[in-house]
Amino acid sequence: MKLINEQEIYDTWAPLIESKAGITDSSKKGWLTKYCHYHSLNESAGAYQTLGTVNGMGMVAPPVYPGMSAFQGGNANAGFYNTGNQGSGDKFPSLLPLAIQVAAKTVGFDIVPVIPMSGPTGILSYLDYVYAGGKIAGATSAAQGADLADAPTMIKFPVYQGGAAGLTGATAGTFTVGTTTYSLTLGGGTLTMKFVGLSRIDGFPIFRITDLTDGFNVASIIDGTTSVQIATSTNMWTGTSASSSNGWSAQLVKALEDHIQGFSGAGFNNNDPYQGPYVDGTKTYNPMLRGTAESTYYNQMGLSTFTKFVEAETFQVAASVTTEQIQDLNKQFGIDVISMIENALVNEVSQAINKHILSRAFALGWSNHNQFYNIENQNLNLNLVIQGAAGTTLPYVNKLDGTQTLPIPAGPGSGGYENQSTLQRRLYSRILAAANVVANRGRRGPANFIVTNASIASALQDISQFTFAPFTNTLTQNNGTLYPVGSLAGMTVYVDQNMRYDDTRVLVGRKGGDDEPGLKFMPYMMAESIQTISEGTMSPKIAVKSRYALVEAGFLPETQYLTFYVNLPAGGIA
Repeated sequence: MKLINEQEIYDTWAPLIESKAGITDSSKKGWLTKYCHYHSLNESAGAYQTLGTVNGMGMVAPPVYPGMSAFQGGNANAGFYNTGNQGSGDKFPSLLPLAIQVAAKTVGFDIVPVIPMSGPTGILSYLDYVYAGGKIAGATSAAQGADLADAPTMIKFPVYQGGAAGLTGATAGTFTVGTTTYSLTLGGGTLTMKFVGLSRIDGFPIFRITDLTDGFNVASIIDGTTSVQIATSTNMWTGTSASSSNGWSAQLVKALEDHIQGFSGAGFNNNDPYQGPYVDGTKTYNPMLRGTAESTYYNQMGLSTFTKFVEAETFQVAASVTTEQIQDLNKQFGIDVISMIENALVNEVSQAINKHILSRAFALGWSNHNQFYNIENQNLNLNLVIQGAAGTTLPYVNKLDGTQTLPIPAGPGSGGYENQSTLQRRLYSRILAAANVVANRGRRGPANFIVTNASIASALQDISQFTFAPFTNTLTQNNGTLYPVGSLAGMTVYVDQNMRYDDTRVLVGRKGGDDEPGLKFMPYMMAESIQTISEGTMSPKIAVKSRYALVEAGFLPETQYLTFYVNLPAGGIA
C-alpha cells in the first residue's frame, strides 16, 4: 500500500467534494478524499494515456476526404491528458461523480468504516493480546522445562459446559472453579489444568495450565495438528486423532474480551484460584503482598497478529438506448437520456451494495444476540402484544450464512395499564438495552446507530416529544423524513426503505475506527461508467461496474452489532 499524506490529500479534495456533491459529513469526506486521490492518479494521467481511448470507443480520428492528406496528429485524444494541454483544472474525472453518487445514496456507508483500496487487492491486519507464556513450577527435566517455557498460561476449548439448554455443539461435564484439577494425556505426556471460568463472549470453558510432563506438546493442540475430546469423568480429557469429528483444538484466551483475575496477581500470597471474566460479589480480588511479589515471576502476555488478504468483488449492470430515443427526447422534452440512464444504473448498484452491507450487519447482530442468549440466557426479542403468549421461534441468517432461531418471549399482561405510549417506551427501553449489550460485550465503546423499518421508526417519532417521561432524542416528526430520522440517546436512527412495513427487526450497532473489529467497506472502483457504441445500430450502451470488498475484521466482529425482533399488536404502535 502506498504511503500518502492524508492531511494534504484531505485539504486538496475536501472543498471540491463539499462544493460539488454537498457532502459535509467529516467521516465520509475523509475516505472519499483518499478514494479520489487514488483514482485521480490513474484516471487523469495513467489509464487513459495508456489505453489511448475514450469510453471504450477506440481511437477517434477526423475523417479523411478525397484530396486531403491523412490526419498527422498521432493520438487524437492525447491532447486531453498530455502535459502540454491538461484542459480544465477540475479534479473530477469521469469515475468520481458516479462514486460520489453511490456514496451519497447508500445507507450502509453511514454504519461501517470505509477504507479505500488503491488496487483490486489489499491487506487488512488486526491484532489482539492473549494470555501467552508464564513460568510453571514442577519441571523434572530440561526437555520439560523447554515445554513449560513455551506453554501458554491460559487455553480454552470450543465446547459447552454441562450440555446447557439452547447450546449446540459438543458438551462436557460441569467444571468447578477452585482446587479441582483436570488432566489430558496425549503422546505419553500429561497436561494438568484448573478451571477458571466461562468466556463472556462464546461461553467456552477457560483453563489455567498448572503442569505438564515430558512428551506433551501444547502447541499441537492449539495449531490444529492434534485435537482432543471432552469426557465426563474426573479425568476429563481423552486423546483422539485430529481427523475425528469429535475432536476439538484448543484456543488461546484473548485478554480484552475475557479478562482473567489472578494472571497479574492472585491474592496476597499469589495462591488464590484464578477467576474468569464474570464477577458476582462473592469473591475477593486482592493484589500480591510486597514479599510475595519480590519472589514471583512475571506472567507474560503475547501479541497475536493476523493478516487478511482482501480481494475486490463485483456488481455490474448495463443499459442501452436507441439513437431515436436520444434525438427525440432531447429535442421534444429537453431530456438528457444518457444522464438519466446513468443515474438509473448508479441507483441499481447503490441498492445492491446497500443490501449487501446491511444484510451482513444484521447477520452479525443475530449471531451476537444468539451468543448472548446461550451464555447468559437473556433474550432481547420484544413482544408488545398485550397478554401475548410466547411466540414461535424466529428464524434468521447468522454470520456463517446458516439458519438459526431465537424464541419470542411472552408479551406484557393487561393488568399493567398498558397503552400505546407505554408500549412505545418499552421499545425505547429495549433499544437502550441492546446498545448497552453492544458496549458491554464489544468493549470498544457505545453503540452509535440504529437501523430499522418505517413502522418502528414511526413509533419512535411519535413518542419523541412525550413529556410525561422525557428522554434524550432529536427525532423529527416531519412527514417523510426517513433518512436519517434523527438521533435517539446518541444513536443515529436510519430507516432501510427496502424493509417491509411488518419486518420489525431492529439493528443496533457501533461504527468504530478503522482499527476496531466489525465490518469494513474497502472500495477499489466504487462506480465505473463505460460507454460503447453498438457497431450494428450505432446506439450507445452504458455499463456501470462497482468493485469492492466487505471485510469482517477482527476476532469477534459480531460483538459490535445486535439485532432483535419486535412483535407488534395487530394495529401496530404508531
